[in-house]
Amino acid sequence: MLRDVATLMLETGMRPEEVYRIQPENVNLASGFLFNPHGKTKAARRWVPLNTSAKSVLACRMEGLETPFLFPCETDPMRPVPKVNNAHDRAVRDSNVARFRLYDLRHTWATRAAESGIDLVTLAALLGHSKIQMVLRYAHPTQEHQARSVERLEQHNAARQMEALLLEQGVAAGMIQ
Repeated sequence: MLRDVATLMLETGMRPEEVYRIQPENVNLASGFLFNPHGKTKAARRWVPLNTSAKSVLACRMEGLETPFLFPCETDPMRPVPKVNNAHDRAVRDSNVARFRLYDLRHTWATRAAESGIDLVTLAALLGHSKIQMVLRYAHPTQEHQARSVERLEQHNAARQMEALLLEQGVAAGMIQ
């Protein structure tokens, strides 16, 4: 269960509670979306696009499902699992990786999305935020990404200067003839 929750968070940017409460009737694998009807705000109630990995996890969890939730509680399958924090903490401890919170997977998704070029307005909508300012708490561009961005800006500026120079030369050449 923990692996599937973590995968969905990392592949969709959903909050843990949103993943726990996924119901099969809100998943449309054919269209590549799931609907999150729950949320702290109106913006959190949203359609979430699914990539191949997320669709694969959801398809497996929906196969032969006999409960209303894809992540049912062990003691009462009619309710969603309340948390997987203990399993997460145990897995992190046993694997000897650097400590991180399950919620950090949402931050990782947001950072990757921002680094891939998704604009802040779209990123806010995908994360279920009503304000762009909230995105700034989630997206943490690396120093390497910032350096690549400045390189792209430099290339862009050089291309614009070259276009201006060629245009100027073309105009001058037309005046001479």
